[in-house]
Amino acid sequence: MKYFILFFSYLLFIQTVNSQTKELDSKYVKNIKSTLSNFKSKEERKEYDNYFEFLEHRISLNYTKNNYVLDNDYQKLTQNTFNQIISKNTDLKSNTNKFYIIKSNIPNAASLGFNIYFIESGLFNLLDNQFQFAAVICHEIAHNQLNHTRLSIEQDAEFEKDFKREIKSIKRQDFLKLIKSQDVVIQKKYDLAEQSRKKEISADSLGYILYKNLNYPKSEYFHLLKKIEEFDQNDKFILDDSIYAYLFDLPEQKFNPKSIKIEKNSLFEGLNFTEYIDKDSIRTHPNLNDRLNWIQKNFQEDFTKQNVTPSAEFENVKAKEIQNYYENYIHNEEYTTALLELMYEKQNHSNRTDLDKYIGIIFTKLYEGRKSLKFNKYVAQVDANDKNINKQKLLSFLWSLTNDELKNIGEYYTKKATN
Repeated sequence: MKYFILFFSYLLFIQTVNSQTKELDSKYVKNIKSTLSNFKSKEERKEYDNYFEFLEHRISLNYTKNNYVLDNDYQKLTQNTFNQIISKNTDLKSNTNKFYIIKSNIPNAASLGFNIYFIESGLFNLLDNQFQFAAVICHEIAHNQLNHTRLSIEQDAEFEKDFKREIKSIKRQDFLKLIKSQDVVIQKKYDLAEQSRKKEISADSLGYILYKNLNYPKSEYFHLLKKIEEFDQNDKFILDDSIYAYLFDLPEQKFNPKSIKIEKNSLFEGLNFTEYIDKDSIRTHPNLNDRLNWIQKNFQEDFTKQNVTPSAEFENVKAKEIQNYYENYIHNEEYTTALLELMYEKQNHSNRTDLDKYIGIIFTKLYEGRKSLKFNKYVAQVDANDKNINKQKLLSFLWSLTNDELKNIGEYYTKKATN
């Protein structure tokens, strides 16, 4: 009883601290917004208002959902990285940076402008060392220094203003003018995307200068981009059908091979629709190869891969993130993605001893979701013509299971994990 009271008191303390921090962060964002003035138009004022409303909501929601990584080792490594970059780059010394580390397996970081950064914890899993992590932070600080968020807000406001002007000038019966106006608006969208791609290149450029001033191995900035390119091209979900029978043919519950049979809808098979807006033209990030070539061409550095030893601090955080990998998926309710990866690891004879535990947890969550009528929130409908056949087979299998079958699989793997 004493331990329960102590644990309950600890939870109340954590909730109080989080509530106080959440309130302070809300005031922090409001204070930044209050310093802005001299808007060029009512559209620009509205875009800034919308952005800060979005920013405050996003920061607050992550507290509510317990999405922040508060582990001291993560926080210390990240803060030390920011401090080191700022100490070696005099133009940054006036910055008061605020960062949030998010529980997520996506290896990503983002500058939200106004010295605020989001870092997704999956970044530590992907990267090899603290130098590559510093390169990521340099790139995001470069976005911040170049005021890319503010420029985007103001460009969106200008786009909105132009769009209203074009629509207002169109008479209801003037159909040809409507089409021409649509072309103008779409061209402006292309132009904004082109500017966004240029922003990435400029952030790479300034980011590399900031990184170079650290006297860290130059190759690690270049190979960070190579690492991201490899991740983008890596298809992890190549599953053999036999893995289903191996995992889900239980002593008292047989696996039905028909449950993973996908029949394409011949009526729509092979039918492709070309969108009016060319997807490549509205990409906001340039091709990674283009970015790599740009850095090589413009800095003329020797980016040959060097032997680099990660620090004990970085290895410690990376090890924790690897350990938290499936916890992140479960926390974010990304059950089908987690199952695909668990099945892939099982198929490839992983030596991780905790895989059965996570299979048990996920099927128990799916069973609870089915009972509470939230199953479709966790498991998408099958799309027979989707090219990701491994995902569609898993979705088909999950939808074929009854409540009792979901429960049985959950209980089987939970029990197996404890033996």
